[in-house]
Amino acid sequence: METAYFNGNFLPKDEIKISPDDRGFLFADGIYEVVRWYEGFFYDMNSHITRLKRSLRELRINWPDADSFPTFANDLLKLNKLENRPAMVYLQVTRGAARRSHSFPPPEVRPTSYAYAWAFIPDIQLKETGIKVMLKEDIRWSRCDIKSVALLPNTLSFQEACENGLKECIFVRNGLITEGSHSNIFFVIDGTLFTHPESNHVLSGITRKNILRIAQESGIRIREEAVQENRIRFVREAFITNTSAEVTPVTELGGNTIGEGVPGPVTRLIRDKFESEIKAFKG
Repeated sequence: METAYFNGNFLPKDEIKISPDDRGFLFADGIYEVVRWYEGFFYDMNSHITRLKRSLRELRINWPDADSFPTFANDLLKLNKLENRPAMVYLQVTRGAARRSHSFPPPEVRPTSYAYAWAFIPDIQLKETGIKVMLKEDIRWSRCDIKSVALLPNTLSFQEACENGLKECIFVRNGLITEGSHSNIFFVIDGTLFTHPESNHVLSGITRKNILRIAQESGIRIREEAVQENRIRFVREAFITNTSAEVTPVTELGGNTIGEGVPGPVTRLIRDKFESEIKAFKG
């Protein structure tokens, strides 16, 4: 039986009951984090905790247990016998349950916290061959920097990509490529690595941050600058990053073949460096 974390306790997942008055259900008034377990460690858990706390602050949710996330995440792995398997842990925190009102409940109510773990099998083949992705006007709100559970535009856009046989939807806002429905995106133009700078229009991805570090350590020129949609023809390489996909090459973007249609040398170098770092952590 699967065990999950709920408001400070570990319970059988199918016995957990969340109030129909929970503001996460009524208003998507909550945030989430997802961390990856590499059979012995969580990758850059400190950055996940920092982002978690920031999201909570931005939504003004007072949840004092953020620092305990690594502890109960490890407990979830043990309880579900996942310590020796690749796994993911999902955490969601909402403002809590209160009578429906657009204003915050007075007085403040206890936040609802829920987390669970599951075995994760990465798709190694896609990292070798690359993926095809679509382009779409960015229909999301203007606070994409918050890891909010309000993901309807993301899910609708990703579903559209799936229905067209594509692996991701990449957004364009005012002619500038921002990010994907659940990933950041990088481009190589004239040997320089481009990605959208941190702003309210993109999520500050944990993998994104580490890829920028790895690229800098590797001597690759970096520009945190948005790429215009009309410059796709100059892109020689592209790849997406996120917790599950790590570094996955993009070989076709919005119907345009990227470079030679295969993962390029900069992408392969960065991917290999990232994978070497993971192996070094494993010892």
